[in-house]
Amino acid sequence: MKNFAEKLKKALKEKGMTQVELCEKIGMSQGGIKRMIDSGSTRVDTLEKICEILGVQITYFLDVETKEEPVGFWKRLVEEATTEAQNWKIRAYQLEEQLSKQPNFKYVSRRQGVLASVA
Repeated sequence: MKNFAEKLKKALKEKGMTQVELCEKIGMSQGGIKRMIDSGSTRVDTLEKICEILGVQITYFLDVETKEEPVGFWKRLVEEATTEAQNWKIRAYQLEEQLSKQPNFKYVSRRQGVLASVA
């Protein structure tokens, strides 16, 4: 991760945040973030937290060239798949809400996708 310190400084400035505030939000000491900056390396989960807080893609810090967005057929395919997934999620929540109003059903686990009959 070349130029990690400069990229972090720029992202913090754009977000209007200090390193101290970032440390508090990611649960890292100021010494820890200084070592991370000096070494130019960090754990993936820490980098993901930083990116989430600063609102940047992980590729912002990595030395990778980002490719252009898909065009034509592939772009349409990705957009359609994303829309379809969002529609399914909305529909699942609607169905869950409808079923939760039924007196003979009890919500068990969204993770397992289970609704159990109370009858």
